[in-house]
Amino acid sequence: MKKTKKWPKPFGGPPGKFFEEDGGAPDAPALGPLFPRPVFVGLLVVFCVSLMLTADWFGLLLLNSDGVSDRIGPLNTVRVMAALMAGIAIPSALLMLHYKRLYSYVSEHNVFFAITFSLSFMLGLPCALVGVFG
Repeated sequence: MKKTKKWPKPFGGPPGKFFEEDGGAPDAPALGPLFPRPVFVGLLVVFCVSLMLTADWFGLLLLNSDGVSDRIGPLNTVRVMAALMAGIAIPSALLMLHYKRLYSYVSEHNVFFAITFSLSFMLGLPCALVGVFG
């Protein structure tokens, strides 16, 4: 009796229809939380407090940038901005890793923290470089 060999389909079979459900298969396997609950809550608190302080700092600079620069100096103004951006970037990077491990690569939480990390890193890195080397 001759055995026939089954070859695997090259790309997983025929393409699906446009709005066809995938059967609830996750994009990435769930591995469990990366951080214990107290660390996770602490990261969220640091992220939220830094976000609130950054919004206050931007408001202060929009309303009275000359007064702030005269009072503490332009270099210290940039250093405060860099510290606030680091307070957003570091927890968002860690929370992004946490949610990537829990859910999928495209979960809403992971996308949110990836965007906040990117924005705060792009705004904070030039401020940090000027603050350190200025």
